[in-house]
Amino acid sequence: MDRPKFPVLETLQSATEALRRNWGRAVLTSLSMVVGTASLVLVVVAGISGRNYTLDQIRGVGSNLIYVHYEASETASGLTALSDKLTFGDLRAIQTQLLGVRSAAPLVLDYDSVVLDSIPRVVTLIGTFSEYQMVRSIDVLQGRFIDSYDERLRNKVCLVTQAFAEKLYRDPFYRGYINIHGIRFTVVGTFRERVNTFGQSEVSDYSAIIPLSVMRNFKETDTLDQIYVSATSLDAVPALTAEIRQLLVNRHRRQSVYKVDNLTEILKAASRISLGLSLVLLVIAAISLVASGIGIMNVMLITVTERTREIGIKKAVGANRQVLLVEFLAEALILSSGGGIVGILLGIAVPYSVHFFVPTIQIQIPKLAIFLGFVVTLAVGLTFGMLPAVRASRLNPVEALRYE
Repeated sequence: MDRPKFPVLETLQSATEALRRNWGRAVLTSLSMVVGTASLVLVVVAGISGRNYTLDQIRGVGSNLIYVHYEASETASGLTALSDKLTFGDLRAIQTQLLGVRSAAPLVLDYDSVVLDSIPRVVTLIGTFSEYQMVRSIDVLQGRFIDSYDERLRNKVCLVTQAFAEKLYRDPFYRGYINIHGIRFTVVGTFRERVNTFGQSEVSDYSAIIPLSVMRNFKETDTLDQIYVSATSLDAVPALTAEIRQLLVNRHRRQSVYKVDNLTEILKAASRISLGLSLVLLVIAAISLVASGIGIMNVMLITVTERTREIGIKKAVGANRQVLLVEFLAEALILSSGGGIVGILLGIAVPYSVHFFVPTIQIQIPKLAIFLGFVVTLAVGLTFGMLPAVRASRLNPVEALRYE
């Protein structure tokens, strides 16, 4: 004997017709889902976009960056041994003996005073190679960066920071050069860090990059203040950091202490903080959705009460519990999914419209936000629509027909 087919279309038509009869109440009920789902989508978009922006800012400093500098040593006299400091030999050993090194740049720092706007300013002199631009993610805003010819020929050229350049351009006597330690340097370019480090790096507001060979005119020792190393990939950074540290220990006295560090821990910390903030916002959005679900459940319970006699008639003419259960669940799903779809569209439209007002800002809409919004919408409809649907399906047909 064939089992009777479930009346899917008739059940959906009945649910739709019931909602159409009370369309005003249905629209108002769905509005809470619109707000809740839109909030959920916006939270996911803001969380993922904010996390990516934060991580991109840190990567702008150099996610593959490893920085090396000498810290201290233990000697009988308490004085630092010259042989403990970083040298060109250490730089060449890092470049040639270790795998995973994409590039490396030495760094020697010095300071001088330059008069700008009639005020003496302390200028940080950065002596380095051309590789420094790539390793430290330096943007050249105007002109060019120093190259191997400048290093080999000891050209008296420099690049200055944007703030430094603005001060120079306001000087009516500026002719394209500055005096550093009594030597005339031609300004060949203006630069900036790709990401502002707020004075936490060697680059200050008033900094000048010069060839390292020229820096030797001011600091005659063959030692280096710091070495920047760029790894071939982010995954290679931890192992390469340990290898550099061991290499330096092998090349110098065991009492020497070298700081060899990277930004991977900062990246991990930023990722955890962003995840934590996103979870807090998701909980707030979830509370809004729960409130919306409770509203749908209350409206559906009222609907069941109002349609008690109708339910009794349907049971009397042969409608079974399953049909009534699905019909009322369908009404709850239509209420929640209708509001959810509008909420998803609204949640997408808000960040997308930002581009029209601020063209430089591009906010990516992750597919996860759309998928999560739709799944949560269905879950709310099923969860909070189940109680009214079960109640309707369990009504006694005789008592339902007597209901006034």
